[in-house]
Amino acid sequence: MSRRLVVAFAAVSMLLTGCLIPERFNAKAEFQPDGSYSFTYAGTAVHAMAAMQLAKAGKLTAKDDESLEREVAALKRNPDVRRATYKGNGRYDLALESKRKSGQALDVLSIFTVRTGKDGVITIASGELDEKGKKQLAQLGIKLDGTLDITVPKNAEVLSHNATSAPSLLGLVGTYSWKIGSIEQRPFMKIRMKS
Repeated sequence: MSRRLVVAFAAVSMLLTGCLIPERFNAKAEFQPDGSYSFTYAGTAVHAMAAMQLAKAGKLTAKDDESLEREVAALKRNPDVRRATYKGNGRYDLALESKRKSGQALDVLSIFTVRTGKDGVITIASGELDEKGKKQLAQLGIKLDGTLDITVPKNAEVLSHNATSAPSLLGLVGTYSWKIGSIEQRPFMKIRMKS
């Protein structure tokens, strides 16, 4: 990466949720009665450093593009990455697929996390940003257009969520959906599996 790009990244790296920022995507998580779950993501993601360079200079250098292309190999070393292709302009086409046992944490490229507390409560969330971080991301000009669907089984107790739409059946079993069109929309859900 060019020196300018590295310096720009160092100045704001603590503000961003990770190196890749989801852009256009469909993501799904499906929980089983025993607490195990699967997660898939298909879509594009923008490299944060490249987005900063594009916002500042309007283009990437050939050297920057070559460096971003080389990062595909690092992405593919992640066992959750099924496909990673550099499309140019700081953007990657990604297909992610994860399967976890009950209690196993998940952090998919800082896009989506699942954590189980000592009390058995499973927290499903995207990265949190403070106001400064939100402002920084908004300045990058990235247009989010995504969906997230989380399916829970009959024995799941949904403690809280901020889904765009939720099941209307008694017990609220089924699929919770989020339509994500801005950085302000950060999916969040807490569930606990009943015995």
